[in-house]
Amino acid sequence: MDVLSDQLARAQARGAVFSTLRRTAPWGLRFRGNRPLTAHVLLEGSGWLDAEGEEPVALAAGDVVLATEGDPYRLVSDPGVAGEPIADARRRGDDPGGSPGARILCGAHMVEGSVGEALLGSLPRFVLIGAASQSARHRDAISLLAREAASDGLGQQVLLDRLLDLNLVYALRAWWQQDERRAPGWYRGLDHPGLARLIQAVHERPQHAWTLESMAQTAAMSRSGFAATFKDVVGQSPARYLTELRMGHAEDALLRTDATVSAVATSVGYGNEFAFSTAFRRSHGLPPGRWRTARRGTV
Repeated sequence: MDVLSDQLARAQARGAVFSTLRRTAPWGLRFRGNRPLTAHVLLEGSGWLDAEGEEPVALAAGDVVLATEGDPYRLVSDPGVAGEPIADARRRGDDPGGSPGARILCGAHMVEGSVGEALLGSLPRFVLIGAASQSARHRDAISLLAREAASDGLGQQVLLDRLLDLNLVYALRAWWQQDERRAPGWYRGLDHPGLARLIQAVHERPQHAWTLESMAQTAAMSRSGFAATFKDVVGQSPARYLTELRMGHAEDALLRTDATVSAVATSVGYGNEFAFSTAFRRSHGLPPGRWRTARRGTV
């Protein structure tokens, strides 16, 4: 079980490139900051990330910026340059060629459910993955993204969107390696051989009748040692982790299928509908049937 792939799939993480713009200095692009997760790649040239109340951050060709929801910010040729709203910039299109120039790719990622919220919660307002710190494969992906953005072949939008998804996976890997304290608990747990076996197993079979003893056996640890190590590394008890995992799967089933509440309860490892409904209400504030109705009414 590839846990990161599982998390991204369950969060329905998908990206869409909404602009690739060539700019001649002085240039500036302003973003409202209201998207859950925006990605920027400086394909050519140099620039700065300029956010209110923060020191400007220099950007070089190949650098990747992930921006979570928050106050407006700008990508600019130099600190202090005014930013053109991105919607206006998209309508206007590229600047005429000139030097010094820059080419900026911008895209957005949609994520859903509590799994998506947890992924976003592991990120600060801005994540910068500099080209110099990227893995060779990440740099290759950025290079391919730049070449595809410069072409106009058939299927370009689909290729750009999927390459943006690839960039997200590499960027998340790199960021969590840089700041493991902010990484999700399951990611930290994968660095521990025993916990990694257990985490992969419960993600593969969340409906299994897991007990503390069977979890400890899977991790090849004593019960007390396993419980203490799991909480210390992952940040919550094994039981709480399993419950949250099951609730995430329950959300998926309630929103994306027409399965009965009883069937959902069984599919995520609860022996009866009452026990599942009690756990779901404790987690979400509403019983599963009412939660499904309320959420479907908002989409």
